[in-house]
Amino acid sequence: MPYIRIVPPAQATGNLKEVYESGSGPSAARGKVSMIRQVQSLNPDNLAAWRALDVGIMRGESQITRRQREMIATLVSATNKCSY
Repeated sequence: MPYIRIVPPAQATGNLKEVYESGSGPSAARGKVSMIRQVQSLNPDNLAAWRALDVGIMRGESQITRRQREMIATLVSATNKCSY
């Protein structure tokens, strides 16, 4: 498996720490940051942009509910055989 250098949440400072702390959900409430976010930790500006996109798509104003959006995301992931 390839090794990707990351900045763990406990070592995050500045903008990266802010982005890590802006997460939501049960893991974030426990101070955990998903690995899919940590692999982007060396470029906090890109991570912040990705976070903003996620918030806009999954939590922004829409004619479909959050639950429906999650169901669509789950179906797409399953169709793509994505284990994440």
